[in-house]
Amino acid sequence: MLTGASQHVLHHRSSDLQAMTAQHSLVAALARDVPLGAAILEDLEAHGPSADVWTPLAGGEDHCPWYAL
Repeated sequence: MLTGASQHVLHHRSSDLQAMTAQHSLVAALARDVPLGAAILEDLEAHGPSADVWTPLAGGEDHCPWYAL
């Protein structure tokens, strides 16, 4: 869950987390077995966890529901 900043800043944090996942071999290995995702708290509150509010940290789609991570 990302919160405490503007939407613009939080979207950049999601991108930073995706980059970190790709660059760190242990995190990348974990992401192959455990779905990792980031979502902005305000989007979760407004649309719910099953909406396309999750950013897959292992790459792929821009946004998806939690069950598609």
